[in-house]
Amino acid sequence: MILSSCTSGYGYKFISTSYTNLCLTEEKKECIKAINERCKSDYTIDSMQKYEYYIDSDKIIIKFNCRNRNG
Repeated sequence: MILSSCTSGYGYKFISTSYTNLCLTEEKKECIKAINERCKSDYTIDSMQKYEYYIDSDKIIIKFNCRNRNG
């Protein structure tokens, strides 16, 4: 299993493995915009879950797949 992670200054993080692509964020719209750019607007969202934390900010995890092979 290969795990790669890349952070950006926009408040989201991509996590990619050989099996799945995830976007972790506090704001859903930031991840959707980033996924749109990464996949050139050709993607499917498999799931979206919100995790609530008592100490840290709530996080949203979006599982997605780029339909093209560039994502």
